[in-house]
Amino acid sequence: MTAGRALLVTFSLLAADQQPSVGAPARVSYQIDVPRSRFVVNTETTGMSSMFGHDHQLEVGDYTGEVNMVPGEPVTASLELLVRADSLRAVEERDDDIAAEIDAALRDHLLETRKYPTITFTSRAVKAVSSADRTFDVNLTGTLDLHGVRRDVSVPMTLAFQGDSLRARGTLQLRQRDFKIAPFSFAGGTVTVADRVTLSFAIVARRTSTVGPPKQ
Repeated sequence: MTAGRALLVTFSLLAADQQPSVGAPARVSYQIDVPRSRFVVNTETTGMSSMFGHDHQLEVGDYTGEVNMVPGEPVTASLELLVRADSLRAVEERDDDIAAEIDAALRDHLLETRKYPTITFTSRAVKAVSSADRTFDVNLTGTLDLHGVRRDVSVPMTLAFQGDSLRARGTLQLRQRDFKIAPFSFAGGTVTVADRVTLSFAIVARRTSTVGPPKQ
């Protein structure tokens, strides 16, 4: 075999190795349906202040998210989520003045939204176990970028497929001080919020396009 023919054969083998295998299922993109989804942050009052206050709920109003995966195979999933930090609002408050005080504290002192306008999560790895009811117990591991601090977090959820859509529900506990956020107080300092907060979510995402072969 001549040197030129050997080089041609080698190049052909490399090119063939880079092609997706015939019949391999394609990855598709799912976009989060924001009007049909919900992200809520639940806080708790702590210490003596809990006698004078009540737990509070914050809702995320403005966000976008995309899931890429082989349909029906959550172990192939990847997630990118972006939240506008200034879209968090106090909900279900009995006192409008307290709600406004919480909203202002979130924007100006806690999340410092002018300096850190977005909150992002990018997944890196996923584990999934199927259940008898045809749902999946999924754990996404990735990087949460909040208040200028990046930390690895694991997000447990239950995932279900319904036609061209998927639904995910789960909760995640975070400590504010892990992200250099000092738990705030309000109502003249009589109410203090605990360091730990709980994020609950119920996501609906709809299939939008095919994005390519499965990741290797």
